Amino acid sequence: MSAPKFDFGGIVRLLRRSENDPEVRSFFGQALSQIERDEHYGSLEFKQDGVDVVFKEAPWAAPPEEIEDQHELYVVAFHLHREGHEGFAGYSGQLPKGVILGDPETEVLRKMGSPSSTGGGGISNALKRAIPRWSRYPLGNGFLHLQLDPADRVEMVTLDGSNNNAECSALSIP
Repeated sequence: MSAPKFDFGGIVRLLRRSENDPEVRSFFGQALSQIERDEHYGSLEFKQDGVDVVFKEAPWAAPPEEIEDQHELYVVAFHLHREGHEGFAGYSGQLPKGVILGDPETEVLRKMGSPSSTGGGGISNALKRAIPRWSRYPLGNGFLHLQLDPADRVEMVTLDGSNNNAECSALSIP
């Protein structure tokens, strides 16, 4: 399957749009037929581009008044991976405020300022593994979630549109 061009500004505009939205269909093209479904979720992987895409069914992604089909999928997140993270090539697009995958946490704070929330760290008893630390910043109609590796460097950035928060407009989109 040929991959679309994952320009950050372009993918931001796809958040919270239906798989049947003309812009989503145009962007993903034939790749939409390759969505892997699992219960109420769907996903597409573009390993060579360092990107995977998360979809959720309408009840978990859209306001009730907009739902026509309970099983329709909506774009809710883009995971942008650093080279080698989970077997992905590195995402090569520009990120907000000049953040680069692999930046140390101190550099992220210098470029982005204080996050709206942080979390992670420690060990998950259920998963029996370390929980990555993360920082979250409001962005457009969603959030920018930066996940850190054990050396406190950005290993994955998630553009998350699953939280319907009207105040998310603090960062400009490149």
